Amino acid sequence: MSLGEMISFAEGGRTASMLAGARGLLRAGLLKEPLLHFLLLGSLIFAIHAAVSPSVSKDKLIEVPPEVRQSTIELFESTNQRKPTSEELARLLDVWILNEITYREALAQGLDKGDEMIRERIMQKMRLLVFGNVTVNEPTEAELRQWFEARREGYDIPDILSFFELPIGGPEGEAEAKSILRQIEAGDEPEEVRLRAHIFANRPRKSLEAAFGKPFVEQLTALPIGRWHMLQSPAGWHIVRFDSIVPGRAVPLHEVETQVISDWKDDRGRALGTAIIRDMGKSYVIRRNES
Repeated sequence: MSLGEMISFAEGGRTASMLAGARGLLRAGLLKEPLLHFLLLGSLIFAIHAAVSPSVSKDKLIEVPPEVRQSTIELFESTNQRKPTSEELARLLDVWILNEITYREALAQGLDKGDEMIRERIMQKMRLLVFGNVTVNEPTEAELRQWFEARREGYDIPDILSFFELPIGGPEGEAEAKSILRQIEAGDEPEEVRLRAHIFANRPRKSLEAAFGKPFVEQLTALPIGRWHMLQSPAGWHIVRFDSIVPGRAVPLHEVETQVISDWKDDRGRALGTAIIRDMGKSYVIRRNES
């Protein structure tokens, strides 16, 4: 945009008086001074930028601070032993933004007056106000069944396993495990070995898979009942004796319908409450400051 175009654009806005003064200076010949020319041009550009890009009021601006972004990444790394993907980081920062919206709206409604509690307490008060006013209708049969089928793993009765386990660690774990296994089979294992044994009685398969890994549990359940064997997991070697398995089963909806309806309402209420907070956020300008 040329200087003439800039002047033409600005004449329609709040810089008209500045331009009038500039014309007066021009007639007086003062604009021949280089310094004055520079100052006037800078002021004009600043005024036009302000007209084109009006500033956002502080109370309506939400920015993700660099320290929040960094602490979010570090927390994820410490929990998952890897960096978050861009999608995972975006979801985590979205939670922070939702919390900030909740906090701002709580302050706007005066929920902090007379309350010296920390930020979390104020946000909790706003959440209670939002979620407490959410109305959840009864689900239709189709809605309930679809929701249940997507989450049926949490309702089905799992396999229940029982076994003994003796952990063997260290770089010589395999050789030590073989030696101890021979002692156990011969019936002359030392007392120290017996004291190290763990009893896993009536444990759900999923909890064991979380602790030992799915391949370990699959190998365990393939072993003959009541005999000692060596198995390996990501943690090292184990001497195990598989004792029993009670097979699980898929649970039909009618057996757990009351609980499923309650869980569906809780889930639906959270979704509606979150949508309300997101709607509140539409009045804010949100900058994530992504690098």
